[in-house]
Amino acid sequence: MPKSAKHDEPASTWTPIPDTPERFSSGIPDFDRLLGGGFPRGSHALFEMDETIEPRDRSLLLTPLYLNFLYQSRGVLAVLPSRETPHGFRADLTRWVSRRRFDTRVRVVVYVSEDTEVPYVVDLSKSRPADTVAAKKRSGKEQMAKMVVAEKAVMGVREKPFVEMVAFEIAEMLFGADVATRMFFHGVKRARIVGNLVLGLLRPGLGCADAARGNADVILGLHRGELGLVVRGVRPAFPGHLVVVDPRLGAPHVSFVPAT
Repeated sequence: MPKSAKHDEPASTWTPIPDTPERFSSGIPDFDRLLGGGFPRGSHALFEMDETIEPRDRSLLLTPLYLNFLYQSRGVLAVLPSRETPHGFRADLTRWVSRRRFDTRVRVVVYVSEDTEVPYVVDLSKSRPADTVAAKKRSGKEQMAKMVVAEKAVMGVREKPFVEMVAFEIAEMLFGADVATRMFFHGVKRARIVGNLVLGLLRPGLGCADAARGNADVILGLHRGELGLVVRGVRPAFPGHLVVVDPRLGAPHVSFVPAT
């Protein structure tokens, strides 16, 4: 077998849903219709998750969106929830997209060293409390330089817009609610200017919740019912829909079924 064959796309490849000049497709036709055509470009979409939501639920809903970006040569920059790892995120997505495509267009930011000897991880481990002021400044510059390199990778040579996925729990846990709020505010303002799509994952009990809601263009509620994952629209408003694997196309395609 030729060496390059190992990097071919998986057998079940993805056919992207075209974006419009104003909106990004979610990768799910039913979801796009409920959103009024998809996610507005340069917007912040907030996913409020209760305690019932598992990583597999987020994967079911968001994998089509990631694939829709990746198959259009657009990238993904992610700060994962605490229960997820860069290696697991890659393993999940490379069921549907080649390792080469993932490694060139996806970057996962970590603040505690893990899986760092791989091209898709951006290691921003915090400086130790005992570090001097000069050392902390030097560390900050190094972190900024790493983020510049990461953003260039996910944008590609054509500088296309990309998905920025942020789990609020990570920033708040490491830096506190006030700093996390300021970081996110500046991040959203920049994303709106350049036209990226920001996905905010908000779990219960976080101090930055009100600020996250106030900055959101789209707000969606997620919970797990008896039959599976249910999505409800807050902004725009729509009733709960059950998210299921598309019975005709199979995974990773999904459909929305009105919840009763």
